[in-house]
Amino acid sequence: FTACYNKKQALIAASSGVEYIAPYLGRITDNGKDGHDECRQMQNIVDGLGSGTRILVASLRDADTIAKLAMEGLDTFTFNPDVAREIFDEPLTDNAAEEFEEAAARGGTSD
Repeated sequence: FTACYNKKQALIAASSGVEYIAPYLGRITDNGKDGHDECRQMQNIVDGLGSGTRILVASLRDADTIAKLAMEGLDTFTFNPDVAREIFDEPLTDNAAEEFEEAAARGGTSD
């Protein structure tokens, strides 16, 4: 079941036993709804029914949205390579890794 745009469709899909539904969060938001809240409510419906249906959230445009959804129990996403890079982009981690590599090259000694 793809192109799921509201919780009523999720109710029908989960009740019918479909394996996946794919809400397009960005498109939902573009059309004046709270896409994040719709996806959260879809997950609540699936959980409430005890259904095995998975919510595959699509049309994700930033890493923060993925983190927020994950904190609310959604765990299946599809996103583009730019968002994937954003997930891994953390200057503090990059700096720590560089410092570790430099220390390792010096034999573990500090400056």
